[in-house]
Amino acid sequence: MERFLHLVLISSLIVVSSCGSSRGAPAGAPLPSGTWGGSHIQMTVGPQGATLELDCAHGTIAEPIRVGRDGRFKISGTYAPEHGGPTREGEETGRPAVYTGRLDGQTLSLAIAFEGGEEIGTFELVHGRSGRITKCL
Repeated sequence: MERFLHLVLISSLIVVSSCGSSRGAPAGAPLPSGTWGGSHIQMTVGPQGATLELDCAHGTIAEPIRVGRDGRFKISGTYAPEHGGPTREGEETGRPAVYTGRLDGQTLSLAIAFEGGEEIGTFELVHGRSGRITKCL
């Protein structure tokens, strides 16, 4: 009887582990490479991370972006506000930031916040589309 229960338990575990959601990307799947653009933002994604250009800022993510089965990711990077005119010596070059995204097909909702919680903004980006950016004057 004990052997029978052991086999039932193993069979159940195999069935449960083989079931998965077909929604979203497979766990740990990379965010598709290329250009992602939207209003006031453009992100270029590659296998080693991403660079972002915004109207009056830029950012970097220095590691691969992996998307969970639910289409979500959260990753650290940097964010640097910009201004018109020349760069001044000793000026801030970027602060730690958190990028939180949700992928739905070819559309990405991306929230950016400074580490510690100060929100910068939320943007909608589309894969293969250029961003519409107006740099600071």
